Amino acid sequence: MFADPWWDLRGGEPAAVEQRSGLKARLAIEVGVGHPLHGQDIDVVARSQASDDVVVSISGGGWAVVHLTWSRTAESPPWPRTTFYADSAALELGLDTSG
Repeated sequence: MFADPWWDLRGGEPAAVEQRSGLKARLAIEVGVGHPLHGQDIDVVARSQASDDVVVSISGGGWAVVHLTWSRTAESPPWPRTTFYADSAALELGLDTSG
């Protein structure tokens, strides 16, 4: 599903596990009250090697591409900028058009 410049982080290799953990912690810092992802159970599944974007799966269904800001505190909505996708097919189309 993830073509260049995306790095698929769903594997069990140590680098992927470390990336998933670190990026999930980063999202916990940046996603503040009022953001649509706040309080959602998410898993980081990919990151862009060309930008500060990550792909997350949402446990209740759906996917999102989140543009991290690398802020030290929670952002005010609409940051971090997030684009939602209903299913993996829509996500793939979105990734194809956004690079």
